[in-house]
Amino acid sequence: MIEDALRYQTQGDDWAKRVAVGGVVLFFGFLLVPLFTFQGYMLEVMRRVLKGETDTPPAWDELDLVDITVDGVRHTVVVIGYGLLLTLALAIPGLLVIGGGLGGSEGLLLVGFLVAALLYFIGVLAMAVILPVATGNFVRADSIAAGFDRDVLSSVGTSRTMLMAVVMAFAVNILVSVGATVLGFTIVGYLAVPFLAFVGQSAIMYIWGRGFADAYEEEYGEPPLTPTTSTGGTHGSSPSTAGIASGMNDPVDDRYADDSGRNDGTDDSGFGTSAWDDTSDGDSGRRR
Repeated sequence: MIEDALRYQTQGDDWAKRVAVGGVVLFFGFLLVPLFTFQGYMLEVMRRVLKGETDTPPAWDELDLVDITVDGVRHTVVVIGYGLLLTLALAIPGLLVIGGGLGGSEGLLLVGFLVAALLYFIGVLAMAVILPVATGNFVRADSIAAGFDRDVLSSVGTSRTMLMAVVMAFAVNILVSVGATVLGFTIVGYLAVPFLAFVGQSAIMYIWGRGFADAYEEEYGEPPLTPTTSTGGTHGSSPSTAGIASGMNDPVDDRYADDSGRNDGTDDSGFGTSAWDDTSDGDSGRRR
């Protein structure tokens, strides 16, 4: 899975152009707007993965830059929301620290620091799991409110599949960070860091997307987004519903059109079996 994620952006004939544009956009991230555009592109990567379209990453020239930039802004609202929650959680021990400092109570000051450190550690671990799930549900429903859906957060966020995806994404983040540190020792290498970061962040979104898609289907019995035959646009499909587009089930030579691309590695939903499933576990395919 990690290897597939790291090789994701190297697929297709124009992969060098795609990575070059992504690196340049990130390089100018200090202007803020390109940073939102970069984030919007990453959300589109996740959207494609949720649809099961992992063969070719989104091409920059097929995306509406305004749309993906707005998506990046909207997703930032979700991230800021969770940041505020973490800040509020740290406010209580912070008051203890301030009170201990003003009152000259070393005991209260020490307790405040210890509680703050503990809550911060717990909060960081929680955010490491919550943000991938919140991002996946935000992309699935195309809604800021969906990023705070407690039902999805509790069900998908506690799934073994999703937790393993979080760990794998963390491993990729470490690999990319080490690579960026090594490149940073030279001027030429430093200039290459944004391009490495683009590939690395795409890999993380790929893993988050695969983990969320598999965990969501395990919990709800349907894929988070319906696969499409076209990869154009930034919002090509909506969350999966009971209805299926007309023509999908029309017979073609005693078969169905939507069965034409299936192989032995897929299940009845048209998606491949989970990369995190233990084939020896009889309950791995259980759905609620």
